[in-house]
Amino acid sequence: MCQNRLALAGQSAIASIMSSGCFRWGWWPMAALLTLELAAQAPTQPRGLEINAFQRALPAPGDTVPATARIQYPQALAWDTQTREIHAKDGEQSVDFRFALTNAWTNAVTITGTKTSCGCTVARLPETPWLIQPGKGGEISGTMNLQGKVGTIVKTVTVSTDVGSILLNVKVHIAPADPGRMRSADRQRNLAVAAADRQAVFRGECASCHVAPTVGKKGAELYATACGICHDAENKATMVPTLRELKHPTDRTFWMQWIRNGKPNSLMPAFDLKQGGILDEDQMASLADHLDSAAFKTGRAATPAKAAQP
Repeated sequence: MCQNRLALAGQSAIASIMSSGCFRWGWWPMAALLTLELAAQAPTQPRGLEINAFQRALPAPGDTVPATARIQYPQALAWDTQTREIHAKDGEQSVDFRFALTNAWTNAVTITGTKTSCGCTVARLPETPWLIQPGKGGEISGTMNLQGKVGTIVKTVTVSTDVGSILLNVKVHIAPADPGRMRSADRQRNLAVAAADRQAVFRGECASCHVAPTVGKKGAELYATACGICHDAENKATMVPTLRELKHPTDRTFWMQWIRNGKPNSLMPAFDLKQGGILDEDQMASLADHLDSAAFKTGRAATPAKAAQP
């Protein structure tokens, strides 16, 4: 009977054993051992503190688990936001962003570096490594390049620390560019390129408008694709003349000289293949004949096949 009573747990079991005489018969040591065993098998609270958003568990006595193993997202740093949302202004080529943070833990935290999801986005730390004492903080700043982007763009910044890492988001809303503004900006850019190198219109991106349409063309068609694209353009540069309205006499020799050599220190390129141009002798001759014809002087130039702006 005493052994059956020993199966009971807690203080009530011990009291029953002692009142029944088991203590007198030497059962007290066994009861004490049983109580300790039952206590050891009872559920226990995990060692350390419950980790909330900005805390981590302190090591319990004898705890050999590394402190970093108990860190939980988002660690010990408090952020003003983890997603920075920006509405870009029309025409902006880049936007700046900032994330403010505070060390809300009782120990110092070291930020060891940052990594962005794309090369168009750069994040900057005040220093690397960045040691942040308890209660202190600062800002992580950065820039996102918007060139060629439209719509909503999301890039990430991974912040690495000695207690783990956290992911920040940069969300930028980019309105579609105004077509008129884009054309104006393109014209200004192209004018700057041509002013620096008048032969540049025959290379790179410019070639699609100034070279490809002229291939195999002669006479009036060649004029429309090689000359009219600039001289008859609706929004041509002020220094580009309207060829029908020149105030001085012209003849075939005049036109041939301008076609072949262009004009140094101006926007007018040399079209002669031998000078880095795009026209052979037959094409240049056919173009000079057309410019010197009565039809050209009194008529209206053919509409350019592709009205790109210089």
